[in-house]
Amino acid sequence: MAIRYDREAYEQRYAKVYEAGARFWEDPIPSDELAEFIQEMGFPKGLAVIELGCGEGRDAIFLAKQGLRVTAIDAAPSAINRAREWASDEKVHVDFQVGDVVNLRPIADSSYDLAVNVGCLHMIVNEDARLKHLKEAFRVLKSKGVYFSCNIGGDKPTEITDLARAMPRPGSLTPRKIKVDGAEREIMLPIIAAWPRSGEQYRTEFENTGYNVLKLYKRITRVLGSCWIVIAEKLAGDTL
Repeated sequence: MAIRYDREAYEQRYAKVYEAGARFWEDPIPSDELAEFIQEMGFPKGLAVIELGCGEGRDAIFLAKQGLRVTAIDAAPSAINRAREWASDEKVHVDFQVGDVVNLRPIADSSYDLAVNVGCLHMIVNEDARLKHLKEAFRVLKSKGVYFSCNIGGDKPTEITDLARAMPRPGSLTPRKIKVDGAEREIMLPIIAAWPRSGEQYRTEFENTGYNVLKLYKRITRVLGSCWIVIAEKLAGDTL
């Protein structure tokens, strides 16, 4: 059973969540691991950041509040509209764009100092699409630019063919809880396929795309559960 990369799948979910009356699908709190990374790095004000798969903007808005210059991309127009509204409420500027993280053109080469991906890479379930995404992020990063990835994974290697046999059919409905006017409510949302990988699999796909992996560690996260965090660098002079 093959599973195709479906960049439109999340729009269906966000639209249903908002139709049900929720302001946000997820808690509007930045990812702890990203916040720790930003604090540790001490990036200067004005650093150029691109967030890949920004959803409703919780991490992009956090980054903008740190004084960073943020572009944030997601394939779901409903989520981007909500992110723009939220940024306006918070009085911060983020360049939110509807787009595909697998094809970042017309963004110019060597435009960003930092790429951030929290919970998007594991949703790309096609090997070629993952490779294209990592290559595109590599392309738009400046020399010595850093890619921060926090995505679901476990200890054992996984292949998408094995996951496909075990998972429910993508598009079938599953119950999920949302908050509407402060009260919890259960609605039915379409299932989206995911490809969580082992730490070594994450390391290999980054290294095979030309990155130098600086750190790789596992963390039980508040937002996503068990994740591998990859901090990788585009070395000076590297090209693909």
